[in-house]
Amino acid sequence: MTYHDSTGETLLIIGASQASDRIAQQMAERGYPVAQASGARDAVSRVSTGGVSLILLDLTNDQATLELADTLMGLPSCPPIVVLDQNPTVERVVSALRIGVADYLSLSDGEDEIARRLTTHLDKARSAVRLAPARQEPALHDKAQRNGATQELSGLELNTARRLLILEDTPILLSTIELSLVELLIQRMPSLATYEEMSRAAFPSITDKKHALRLLRPHIARLRRKFESVQNARWRIANMRSQGYALRRIGAPSPDRASRSA
Repeated sequence: MTYHDSTGETLLIIGASQASDRIAQQMAERGYPVAQASGARDAVSRVSTGGVSLILLDLTNDQATLELADTLMGLPSCPPIVVLDQNPTVERVVSALRIGVADYLSLSDGEDEIARRLTTHLDKARSAVRLAPARQEPALHDKAQRNGATQELSGLELNTARRLLILEDTPILLSTIELSLVELLIQRMPSLATYEEMSRAAFPSITDKKHALRLLRPHIARLRRKFESVQNARWRIANMRSQGYALRRIGAPSPDRASRSA
């Protein structure tokens, strides 16, 4: 079911309930394209095809699960996911944060507040697309030129405005946390980013280092899978055991050797 057909950014609702139907109607009246996935397979197909800027995962009627959110987050084109729950529990909220959802909403927030929060997320997506041509990030090329090693960065580009990583001409949409991690890895090249630095970049407000590291693991694992999903990619995220992670070009010296030779 599509409530509003447009070329703009689409809100995809997964799971059906009277509440999400009313919210969908509100969002359509605000001028946003809204579509409903008929099930998990349809959701994966729609997200894989692209054109979805935000997902509302409705858990209120037991027609969707956080496991589906985890599956969708593994797709290179997955946009931010917002969860709608009837009776949130600490366990479910923590699980959702570990998966990497952008927001967790409760029916008790009220439909007007839920629509407002969704509007905020969609407006961010719309602004990113509109500003992207003027804010194309030359960070990788600038870094390469400063180091006199332009060829070492061929096959990898980052557009922070759109949260888009171009790997061997394959576009990969990043979550906000994944974008922070990629930016840090680029800044640390050719050295590594420590586990603590990665955790701090992903979760700057969490002071418990061990807890932040536990939250980091599924995000970095998903990000590494996105890199590995691109055939013939010359870049990968290497796990330097007991130290951290490094963005490496396949066949290049390890960060340790590069640091020693510098």
